[in-house]
Amino acid sequence: MVKAMKAKEYNLIAQCVETGVMLGWNRARKHTDDPDPQHIREQIERAVLNEICEWFDFEDVNNDN
Repeated sequence: MVKAMKAKEYNLIAQCVETGVMLGWNRARKHTDDPDPQHIREQIERAVLNEICEWFDFEDVNNDN
């Protein structure tokens, strides 16, 4: 008998967010010790989304029937 595996999506997303925030913060401060808040937010957002896209596949679901 084959059993199906199911990911713990909440835990995985939480890990992606935690890692993304850390990476984004570090990137924002890579070339300056005092980055502006907008740059910090952009780098964190980009890194979080990159982490999520690394672990999840998104399918185009079109319900225009």
